[in-house]
Amino acid sequence: MRRKIFIIITIAGISNVLQAQEIPGKLSGGLESNSQYYIDDKATQAKAPRDKVATNSYFTLNYTLKNFYAGVQLESYLSAMMGYPEGLKGTKLTHRFAGYRTDKIDITAGSFYEQYGNGFVFRSYEERQLGIDNIMDGVNVRFTPLKSIRFKASYGLQRVLMDNGEGIVRGADLELDLLDLLKVKHNWGVTIGGSVINRYQKYTGPDDDFPPGVNAYSGRFRLTHPHYNLDMEYVSKSADPTDINKNIFKKGSLLYINQTITTNKGLSADIVFRRMESMEFRTDRTQKDNLAVLNYLPALTKLYTYSLPNLYPYAAQSMGEIGGKVDIFYHFKRGSALGGHYGTKLSLTASLYRNLDTVRLKSKEGFSAEFWKLGPTELYNDVNVSIERRWSPLVETIVSYMNLRYNQGYIQGPGFGMVNANIAIADVLLNFDRKNSLRVEMQHLWTVADEKNWAAALLEYSYAPGWSFFAGDMINYQSKKIHYFSAGGAFNYKEARVSLSYGRQRAGLLCVGGICRMVPAYSGANLSFTYNF
Repeated sequence: MRRKIFIIITIAGISNVLQAQEIPGKLSGGLESNSQYYIDDKATQAKAPRDKVATNSYFTLNYTLKNFYAGVQLESYLSAMMGYPEGLKGTKLTHRFAGYRTDKIDITAGSFYEQYGNGFVFRSYEERQLGIDNIMDGVNVRFTPLKSIRFKASYGLQRVLMDNGEGIVRGADLELDLLDLLKVKHNWGVTIGGSVINRYQKYTGPDDDFPPGVNAYSGRFRLTHPHYNLDMEYVSKSADPTDINKNIFKKGSLLYINQTITTNKGLSADIVFRRMESMEFRTDRTQKDNLAVLNYLPALTKLYTYSLPNLYPYAAQSMGEIGGKVDIFYHFKRGSALGGHYGTKLSLTASLYRNLDTVRLKSKEGFSAEFWKLGPTELYNDVNVSIERRWSPLVETIVSYMNLRYNQGYIQGPGFGMVNANIAIADVLLNFDRKNSLRVEMQHLWTVADEKNWAAALLEYSYAPGWSFFAGDMINYQSKKIHYFSAGGAFNYKEARVSLSYGRQRAGLLCVGGICRMVPAYSGANLSFTYNF
């Protein structure tokens, strides 16, 4: 323990000394530390672990000098907070990299993040709230000989928990801006691109036909205009037997189509379609949950920030789903009958996802499915309407109503059924002056399924520039009648922020950016500190 503390203090001390001596170049970084204290809670049946104090900490240090850059990240889990993978433990230097960057080339050796296209075949990224950090360890090259030609090549091992995994990853990506390349001046833009990824993991089992290597190919097309955008990508993946798909030899595919339409009349729309089949893609075929995931498959539904809609969040079904989402936005102008003095924003969102229409096969392929046919099982369906309006310098409101159908048994596992719920939300912001504001949030969910009706309320008070406080509660008042309360505050001063809260966490899916993980129920206090320099 003393050695771990010494490492952190030493690195922090070195950074201060280097800055004090005004060495050439630029030094930057930050510290983030999140601690929780757990207690037993009879109401929620949450049990505190033996070690009632858990801390996740991250210290980053980056250095740049002209075209050269380097950095490290130290992580410490003493012990990891509840809900994070059990393999995150101890203290270790998880990132270390150095690179050279010019206008035409960028070469990184060591740890690197990268994404090809929309990420459907390859994306390495970090999301600390979900315990995800699948950074690569190897060599990454970005080459831009012309503004209209962008090439990437990657090679390395993927991080799995605190070490590198077994699977070797090799990939390349090329993107061309055709009209710019042909020197055609036009307000339209046409971009084509393609990616290839190979993952190799040694196999020592008895099946001679088992593929140790898996290949994924992607082709994409993008059309851009001030009033219209079209983004299309198609992915083909070779057979990839894993523990999750019960070792079937099923090839994967994905089709993604996204259209965005804007007008000068205040109207805009975003339309997304996606069909995917057998797109589970990991560097370690034995892992599950969010571990060793090589590609990025977020749920393409509306991302809700309110608590009650997030009781039933959709999680993308990598083995098979077909569906999409439509967002329509309209801005009523100032001075109009519906716009009022400040204008009014109206949004309408609808999404629908079903499983694939599959037929079981006796061969190793496992199943087949018609490409365009919807499956018999509804996975998720929601319709949401929201009106945002500023009534005066003092008052702003957001009123929302949604209906959702959530196949809880299919998404979360056996033992659940279909949830049909209606949710109403009122969000009022009172700006008393430049320093003081109060936000009041009221929510209600109606359903006869699962835990039946819910009610929720939240108060947030802010005193600029540094202070904020909140208190909230939600209760399933027709079933278990448990109050999931929370209260706390935060203080910001320059580059530092400290927050303290106390409350209950409900067990269920936690989703960030369309990616989800299961979290257990727990009760207790949380202390967080961040500092950037």
